[in-house]
Amino acid sequence: MVTSQVRLLQALAPVALAAAALSTSGAAMAQSREQFMSENDPRALAGVHPPCRGKVNQVLDTVYEGVKTTAWNFAAVGGGGESTRFDKTPVLSTKVNLQAGCLNAHFSAMVGSRQTYPWVSALTMFQVTLTPSTGGAPMHMAGHYETPYGIYGPAIAESAEYDVDMIASNFYQGIGTGPGLVPPGTYRVDVWWAGGPIGGGGAIGADFVLKLYMY
Repeated sequence: MVTSQVRLLQALAPVALAAAALSTSGAAMAQSREQFMSENDPRALAGVHPPCRGKVNQVLDTVYEGVKTTAWNFAAVGGGGESTRFDKTPVLSTKVNLQAGCLNAHFSAMVGSRQTYPWVSALTMFQVTLTPSTGGAPMHMAGHYETPYGIYGPAIAESAEYDVDMIASNFYQGIGTGPGLVPPGTYRVDVWWAGGPIGGGGAIGADFVLKLYMY
């Protein structure tokens, strides 16, 4: 176990250097507030997400069971996802053809801790979005915290205690016309990720699973 961890860290040395560079920029760009969420943040407003109800008529699964790493840090902009604060390359991506109704997504993954992988952030952040196949900006699904650290960048997060921990979250999006809904059509569903901004660093994870229910 120890030998395999040493080999993994040796293989990730270039990534660690990149993460260190992002850590420097992240320290300069991070907000003064160091809490992921705050009761007193006027920007931490819930989005418009009408409730969904119905019977499942289609299920779509996609998975990557191996190990992935990123040197991207949430403090940097110009990346992927809504708010561009995530790695430009999603950890999972698939296409769906959505009819009027609802899309429900369940995402899970193993994330590594800073204690075992010292070049990563203490927090791993994820975002699940829909992007129209005809073009346009990614749109986060219901189920994210809108303003982590006082920054608009909808996300969920996990802080592994030792070696790895499992994150699992649910999201949904109403399909139709009206506030908080997206029109029917073909979309790309992406899962984005980054290291948390406090202290800098990237992220390491494995066993990424995205399960989509359409109804």
